[in-house]
Amino acid sequence: MSTLLDVNNLTVTIDETTLLSSVSFHINEGDYLCIVGANGAGKSTLLKVLLGIIKPTSGDIAIHQQAVSRLNQKQLAQHISYVPQAHDQQFNFTVIDFIKMSRYAYHTALSDWANDDQEAFELAIAITNTESFLQRQMQTLSGGERQRIMIAAALCQQASLLLLDEPTSFLDPHYQAEVHQLICQLNQQHELSIIEVSHDLNHAVQHSSSILALKHGEKMWFGASSAFLDTEQVHTLYDQQFVFTKHPQTGAKIALVSESL
Repeated sequence: MSTLLDVNNLTVTIDETTLLSSVSFHINEGDYLCIVGANGAGKSTLLKVLLGIIKPTSGDIAIHQQAVSRLNQKQLAQHISYVPQAHDQQFNFTVIDFIKMSRYAYHTALSDWANDDQEAFELAIAITNTESFLQRQMQTLSGGERQRIMIAAALCQQASLLLLDEPTSFLDPHYQAEVHQLICQLNQQHELSIIEVSHDLNHAVQHSSSILALKHGEKMWFGASSAFLDTEQVHTLYDQQFVFTKHPQTGAKIALVSESL
């Protein structure tokens, strides 16, 4: 399987504060990587660097063996799409217009909506089951409905790598499960490569193929998800004691925060 994204010795320093320090990792096509770590570990900063919002101080990023630094914003958007956290974003658009705007990377100011655009749009709303929302205003949607639309827009963009920043935070358990199920479906059935920032250790271990653990802007661990739940490394990552048990349905190892002092 070929390498999709290659990150080498990535360092970000802003106002003499180092946010990321010599971070290296890679993902192959079809991988599902979860980035974990405590608040302030550098997770969201890393996503912003991959999206071209923050320029690295040093280091290299390549996608499909192309240096990201040589791509303009539209070119990068053809490779990488993004879904933010599910807080109350205010978008004064209808759902159909919002999703269609995600095709900007393939258009100029004078270009028309083409067959390729329509095909991408129809596939995105079919996969996310959002046909019934198209005429609604974005601000009328619930948090869970809005996340499905955000994912539909990202799919309509037809990028090979989807970045998600805590996509189920602020959602109730029903919508958390629904969004997680959709993300797994995108990866497993549609072979979309995914990088997700998550605070849910058990979700990360059970659903992703690999994990990148960051602490104070440094890579503390990178490897297969199945090998991550080691007592010492999880304790070191969060400065918190954990206990481990088996999931009552699947039998998979899960981590619980220890409340003992």
